[in-house]
Amino acid sequence: MKPTEWLSIRVVAPPPAWDAVAAVLIDSGCAGVELRDQPYSVVAYLPAADRERLPAIEAQLQKLPDYDLPPVHKFEVQPVTEENWHTAWRRYFRSRRFGQRVRVQPSWSRHKPAPDEILIQLDPGLAFGTGGHATTALCLELLERHLQPGMRVADVGAGTGILAIAAAKLGAREVIAVDDDALAVKVAQGNIERNGVAERVQAIVGDGFHALEGTYDLIVCNIISGFLMSTAPQVPPLLNAGGVYIVSGTSGRNWRGGVRRAIEGAGLTLEEARKRRTWVAAVFRKR
Repeated sequence: MKPTEWLSIRVVAPPPAWDAVAAVLIDSGCAGVELRDQPYSVVAYLPAADRERLPAIEAQLQKLPDYDLPPVHKFEVQPVTEENWHTAWRRYFRSRRFGQRVRVQPSWSRHKPAPDEILIQLDPGLAFGTGGHATTALCLELLERHLQPGMRVADVGAGTGILAIAAAKLGAREVIAVDDDALAVKVAQGNIERNGVAERVQAIVGDGFHALEGTYDLIVCNIISGFLMSTAPQVPPLLNAGGVYIVSGTSGRNWRGGVRRAIEGAGLTLEEARKRRTWVAAVFRKR
């Protein structure tokens, strides 16, 4: 399978507009959102095959003043190369703690974790997910809260493998990490080995939930709203009785406008929802 090629979208805008900018980018199919302070900007990555979406994205961003938000100052697009990818991650990816015990840091960090912390070391490579974005951070917190030792877990849309690794380190007996990008799976496999969980975590190339076999005690999916809504009926048959489905990747407007309704309509019960800025993550259970 040919690795996905990406475009970097950089939107220069004041911080009060960041949530709205990030929501437009995520809802348009972008991934890997970063918030940068110098200059104030939001950076996200769009599959190069979807470049025809760029005019519509820019048009949506130009409408922010209609919602009493500051205007966008600059909209820049450039191809992602391996060199500028690594430079960006090394500049913005730092050691960070999530929830009560989980610490995520790059493989080059010299930070020493506290004795009670669960350490996840990552090299993003050309893949998404370091915990820096609110959707990933919320998933890490919810995994820590709801994952019980011995569970069988699936991570759909694994990216760097951060959530799959966290699940293993929190006590999962088996984790299947699925991504449709062969390069992301290669990166995830390297991170899985680096964190010493290769005996319990398997990273595979596959088409979302269709790649999963058997049933699971917990499934986590941090992908855009459209995917969460369209695939909602596929989830309940994959969950054991009492199984947990953790979702994120949705902004507040899409959560209210369809994600919750679609997943509940598929037969799962909302148990918990958390919001950070405009982003929502939620826990559903199969009764």
